[in-house]
Amino acid sequence: MNKKSNQELVCGLNVVSEIIKIRPRSVQNLFIGGSKKERFKSVLEKAEKEAIIINEKGKDFFEENFKDVNHQNIALSCNKRSEESEVFLKKLIDKKELRLLILDGISDPHNLGACLRSAAAASVDAVIVPKNRSCHLTPTVRRISSGASELIPFVIVTNLVRTIDLLRRNGVRVYGSDLEDSQAYDEVIYESKLALIIGSEGKGIRRLTRENCDELITIRMSEKVESLNASVSTGIMLFEIVRQNNLNLID
Repeated sequence: MNKKSNQELVCGLNVVSEIIKIRPRSVQNLFIGGSKKERFKSVLEKAEKEAIIINEKGKDFFEENFKDVNHQNIALSCNKRSEESEVFLKKLIDKKELRLLILDGISDPHNLGACLRSAAAASVDAVIVPKNRSCHLTPTVRRISSGASELIPFVIVTNLVRTIDLLRRNGVRVYGSDLEDSQAYDEVIYESKLALIIGSEGKGIRRLTRENCDELITIRMSEKVESLNASVSTGIMLFEIVRQNNLNLID
């Protein structure tokens, strides 16, 4: 598919199902393959209800378009999901209660996809990433997120430090995950209007990011292990915030 096109191919059962459910009008075609099509029954019913064109494809189609990816023999072509900008963020920060996840330097699409899944599960209002040196919404990210990428606003900012300053000036308490000079994450009292910053597994959050946090927090662990995967840290810390705020995540 042309890189300049506003359309994209997305694969994986969960994300395909979520796209058809949430924004069916953006879908042009649904592609299925393999011999066990009964597992696609629910998705096919949704697609037929929305008058989406269904195409049966062979092995070559999936191998050509999704090399080294567990495509699960299902894909669709759709309009690209729009990523949000600072304008969206400025409107969002007026909320009385706010939970933001900032990912500083997460370049692995598998890590980002897993972080999005945790963020959606914890009812985070938006995920923020810098424009440069960071992974954005790729087909791999969306597949790993198991559809969560369709459920949560994804904001790309040009200057992360400036964004943090904007948040703080608007009453958002900023907590940065860091190994040095940090409090235990479960000993901190979290504000109802907050942003949690997670850095990469290898380097953590960057120096300027760290210097602009209100508080630094960490997960105490065995000395045998240097650090946790970024997505694991994200899930642990987000659900401590959920626990403290007595959030009911079930509609």
